[in-house]
Amino acid sequence: MLIAQPADADGLALVRGLLPDVECREPIAAGETVPDCRILFTDGPPANVADLPSLEWIQLGSAGYGQLAGLGLPSRVRVTNASGVNDIPIAEWCVLMMLSLSRDLPGQLADRAARRYARPPVYQSELRGRRVGIYGFGSIGREVARVSRALGLEVWTLNRSSATPSADRHFGPDDLREFLSGLDFLVLAAPLTDQTRGRFGATELGWLPRHAMLLNPARAHLVDEAALLAALRAGTIAGAALDVHYREPLPPDDPFWTAPRTILTPHVSGSTGSTYFVPRLWALFTENVRRFTAGAPLLNEIARHEFA
Repeated sequence: MLIAQPADADGLALVRGLLPDVECREPIAAGETVPDCRILFTDGPPANVADLPSLEWIQLGSAGYGQLAGLGLPSRVRVTNASGVNDIPIAEWCVLMMLSLSRDLPGQLADRAARRYARPPVYQSELRGRRVGIYGFGSIGREVARVSRALGLEVWTLNRSSATPSADRHFGPDDLREFLSGLDFLVLAAPLTDQTRGRFGATELGWLPRHAMLLNPARAHLVDEAALLAALRAGTIAGAALDVHYREPLPPDDPFWTAPRTILTPHVSGSTGSTYFVPRLWALFTENVRRFTAGAPLLNEIARHEFA
């Protein structure tokens, strides 16, 4: 087993109790190669990942798995991701952004900087009774739904699976226009795949009400860049909170720095710096090692067609 993740002492001790032959190293850098192993625990795959003859399973430290696309992994290699590890911090980011956008926190901060005492109605607005739509309803979407309902928001969801009791109303992929047209907030919680890339272009953004606001803690390329900039500049949507970006890190001349009614955060809604990230990640990995050694189904296994 090769572990290229920040170590958790308790988790590592448990893993070594199940499979003692463990090598720990720093996270894998781009272009780096690694020795042959049976299990690889990593974020980014090494350059020689398709050429490791003993490799059977990759546990990713991220929920996303686009980094595996096109690598030509042998069919014997199973892949699991870290879905669930960052649900709570991402849901809390969504609440923070909905509150900040609905009460125009950027405007309040600008007033403070200008020493201007102003009390417009927008500064006093409430979330209760508004409607949030969640596009993609995996573990992150479910946690966003839970905290949103606790705050009194109505929850709509759209994904490929059947309706869920945690939503007030559920839509399928063919109902996107109806779904979007009734929202106050749109939260993107879907992975980036060939099917979801650019899913929200000028047409789809135009289906949102003018007062609606977009939150994207998922992947930037779910939304067409030019269409999003145009919608923000024209005011055809009321605002956006973006934690993921088309260029990371954002260069000083990036157009989104000056996009109106837009809050930017530096890909921190859920990340390795989150309070409980490391113990949650290692708890997931330890359980999967136990299942792997017992021949039981792995948690968060990704279907091969999703990344092949």
